[in-house]
Amino acid sequence: MASSRQHLDALTGLRFLAAAHVVAYHVYHLVFTGAEAPPGLHGLLDSGYVGVSFFFVLSGFILGYNYLERPPDTHAARKAFWVARFARVYPVYALGLAVAAPAFLKGLRDVWAVDPSQASRQAEALVLAPLLLQSWTPWTALAWNAAGWSLAVEAVFYAAFPFLAGRLGRLGPRKLAVGAAVAYGAALLLPALYMLVDPDHTGGTASAYNSGPWMLALRFNPLARLPEFILGILAGRFFLLRAGEAPRSRPVLLAVLGGLVVAALLGSTSLPFPLLHNGLLAPVFAALIVLLPRSRGAVARVLASRPLRLLGEASYALYILHMPVLFAWKSVLKRLGAEPTSAWAVAAYVVGVVCLSVLAYERVEKPARGWIRDLWTGRAEQPATGLQPRA
Repeated sequence: MASSRQHLDALTGLRFLAAAHVVAYHVYHLVFTGAEAPPGLHGLLDSGYVGVSFFFVLSGFILGYNYLERPPDTHAARKAFWVARFARVYPVYALGLAVAAPAFLKGLRDVWAVDPSQASRQAEALVLAPLLLQSWTPWTALAWNAAGWSLAVEAVFYAAFPFLAGRLGRLGPRKLAVGAAVAYGAALLLPALYMLVDPDHTGGTASAYNSGPWMLALRFNPLARLPEFILGILAGRFFLLRAGEAPRSRPVLLAVLGGLVVAALLGSTSLPFPLLHNGLLAPVFAALIVLLPRSRGAVARVLASRPLRLLGEASYALYILHMPVLFAWKSVLKRLGAEPTSAWAVAAYVVGVVCLSVLAYERVEKPARGWIRDLWTGRAEQPATGLQPRA
């Protein structure tokens, strides 16, 4: 493969920033409940869900980058691909379920005492979540470990990728542009229809913490999010087509793209929530993902630095573990009679969850990945890490 590992180091660091934005979003809403930061900062903290859209685009790009030149188009290759994906994501995902289980089961017990019918619906997650199926029903999507909903969506992406790769990997520049436009239009079609019809009767007030069943289905259903992933694959194909070109520094273009993202996040409360949640910024993310690895500017160098690379590698564990750890930490603080909004409590949580994510990456994710792939395939047949293409 023509590409080399260092081309993607900056994306590894960027993964950490996206995951940190998601963490800040949940700390803002689950710790500082009822408080509201100044308008710009509020918009930034209130838009952490956009990071998941970034991860969907990045996932498509990385898989495209790794596999489009040699798509998994045989039974053996598809099996190796799926085993590699399972080995990559499931061990830490299972760890997240284990850490979240006490709070989830206690919550089920409390809900059962008040509304047994609602508790029984949420209890479906006991079966669906371990099978990565919880995002197919609105009432279980956020159950157990809420962050896991996106892994249920990614599972569908992984299942579909071998069948998409053969087609998308042959597209030339013109068809790529058409495909990207179609994918982007498809991403925004359902949110636009939702806004037009308003089936939940929200009057335009839908938000991440004020969603009816139709909005929940729109946000979490894997098919509604598939276009963002396809857009990422197309970005990966475009990147491969230009792999032979000399790296260029495009500081102005990168600054414009970064500025667009920051401006959208700061002003997120003025943008339609359904569109912003479901891929409004996906083309901007795709452009950043394509340009950043080929940049030699200061931002790319910082993102590719060793500390940010390590944090980026641990960002998946951070994403999966940050909510159950937050609930556990709040429970500890309650027992101690401490205030969760105090500076020391928030700092202790942030430092602790980041350190725990690095530990989970080193002691759970990496070794388990090797054990699973060796057990199922006997040898490492395909790249599993997503950011380290192999020859």
